[in-house]
Amino acid sequence: MKKSLILGAAALAAAAWAPLANAGEVKLGGYYMGRWQAYDANMTDETGANSTTGERYVHRIQLKTDMIASEKSHAHMVVRILDSANVEGADLGSATDGGAADAQVSVGTNLADPWEIRQAWLETEAWGLGVKFGEMPITLNDSILVGDDTSSNGGLLLSKTFGNVTAVVGNIRINEDTAAGGSSQEATGANSDDSNLWAGSLFGKVGLADYNLTLAYADLGKASDFMDVLETVCTSQNAATCAGTDSSNLWVALTLSGKLGYVNAVATGIYEDGYDLSQDTTGTKLKNLWEKSGMLGALRLSGSTGFGEWNSYGFISTQGFNNITNDNMVWSATWDQSGPGGQDLMNNFTNAAGVNTSPSENMSGIGLGLKVKAAGWTINPMIDYAAVSKNSATDTLDSAFGGSLLLSTQIQKDTTLLLEAAMVDPKGINNATTDNAYYAQAGIKMTF
Repeated sequence: MKKSLILGAAALAAAAWAPLANAGEVKLGGYYMGRWQAYDANMTDETGANSTTGERYVHRIQLKTDMIASEKSHAHMVVRILDSANVEGADLGSATDGGAADAQVSVGTNLADPWEIRQAWLETEAWGLGVKFGEMPITLNDSILVGDDTSSNGGLLLSKTFGNVTAVVGNIRINEDTAAGGSSQEATGANSDDSNLWAGSLFGKVGLADYNLTLAYADLGKASDFMDVLETVCTSQNAATCAGTDSSNLWVALTLSGKLGYVNAVATGIYEDGYDLSQDTTGTKLKNLWEKSGMLGALRLSGSTGFGEWNSYGFISTQGFNNITNDNMVWSATWDQSGPGGQDLMNNFTNAAGVNTSPSENMSGIGLGLKVKAAGWTINPMIDYAAVSKNSATDTLDSAFGGSLLLSTQIQKDTTLLLEAAMVDPKGINNATTDNAYYAQAGIKMTF
């Protein structure tokens, strides 16, 4: 379920949505972004190999369509036409280097980056209830429990506001499949092997703090490929114990946000009960990481200075903690670099460290950044540190120190030039040989 539930108090109450256009109108917007980049995203010494080293041009086109029937009824769609596609080719008519599979611009069946509908959903109000249906973006608990990375969760959300409290309940259809993978059963939507996430959230204010309290329950049924939902790659642990396994899990999360003097603070705590696996996985790392309960705590702080803005973060999770999705928490550009061909260096470290592939699991981290404006430029330096909460015998990396520097300026209306660089220095264990990871790039983004 590498996808996203937009549970914000106002955003989720469909009745509170402000009109995007006049009734009966369709509004189209989006952006085009291209960049040159040079990078090495691997944390290990490749002894001459260059498989993870790159130098290229990449680009992306993303469109969003808002279809307005009335102030309270509207549908939305987000489409990626190109996503991290290499810019190449001497003949614009085919834009290939000789292979049909590399086609980027020409129309055909072998496009490397075909059109992709990332989100499509409807919002309305029925008898005082806000309704959202379809493949929609959702965020829960400061984007930590569930985060939105222009992916989506498919299902139904209902919301209702009572005074200063908004209640949201939802059924997210994680997977419609069958235990045997039979197409006839799948076509009829056999409910015995559906995988579902049931979630309830409250949004409101207590004292000086805004809160988001969430209870989520995953019932993974008997779907043979329910492992699509889990962050850890099953086949790397024990594939035989994964196929056909029944499982369920429970999460309780609380996020508080408010202003402490001149400082903005957002604190999140999450408890996860552990996956209830019906098959015996005794003695495997699979059992240790999935069946154990776990906790995560996170804190974001930000504020203003006489010369700009500052922000910081810190988080820690236990070895047994499992998140709902593997979306990252966007602590900084060192962790998550948006845009085409993005190199998520600190996220890559969490993968290389041998822990769960989600950066919120069995990890701790801390960081500090500034945002300063000077001579028409926005300058954003950031330093970051991450470490494995608890190492196991199979882990290869222990911790990493890194940072990023982003510079941007508007060169025309809604057109921005971006200069970006980052580096991460990992620390190896168990005789693991490490290598610095980095990227350097220049990009341009036009929104419309």
